[in-house]
Amino acid sequence: MSHATIASATASVAEAASTVAAEATSQGAPVVGQFFRSLTPDLTSPVQLILLALAGYFTVRSALASRSKGPEKFAMANVQEVVVPTKRDFTPQELAECDGHDEGTALHIAVRGVVYDVSKARGFYGPGGPYANFAGRDASRGLALGAFDTRILTDLEDPIDTLKDLNKAENEALDEWATFFAGKYVPVGRLVDAPMTPERKAAAETKAAAETKAAAEKKATAEAEVAATESKKDV
Repeated sequence: MSHATIASATASVAEAASTVAAEATSQGAPVVGQFFRSLTPDLTSPVQLILLALAGYFTVRSALASRSKGPEKFAMANVQEVVVPTKRDFTPQELAECDGHDEGTALHIAVRGVVYDVSKARGFYGPGGPYANFAGRDASRGLALGAFDTRILTDLEDPIDTLKDLNKAENEALDEWATFFAGKYVPVGRLVDAPMTPERKAAAETKAAAETKAAAEKKATAEAEVAATESKKDV
């Protein structure tokens, strides 16, 4: 800051003090006038000159600071609203609706019974992503086995996969994935079985009977092959 700027500010302070003192006296307020007259500097006093110089310096510095652009003032309009989805229960059918097929659709994945919002990672779980087959589905078994194709997914009409047949290594792998999801994504609910309506119960029984029959036929075929092999050995 130049000496000329400080001198100008000092002169302005002195002139203001003299003006106020004169006006106060003329308006019949001698005490006020005397007070402001005492502020009028004696330019022959080195002490007063130093004090006035300091006063001028801080006055100009304050004025310049007020003109400079400081940090943006806080305003609610500048606060971005973060929407945290309400926790709820999802049936497999309801979860399937959250497959992120477009930008306006939520993108959720279930891991060990917990449903996570993975919308911020559409590049991975959205259409065309490496894990897109898990979008809107229970990804637990696929993550445990390291299999990412649709064949590993449980049918939407079936009960939730209990994962009871996983071995120790597979359970450990799934636990690592569950920890990863819990630390990175927002949990929005739980995966629950749909109510067992008469129609679903009948369909489940029919499917179970078909699977039992298929398993029995497979076992019978295997036993027949073993018997045929043994008979050849005896010939």
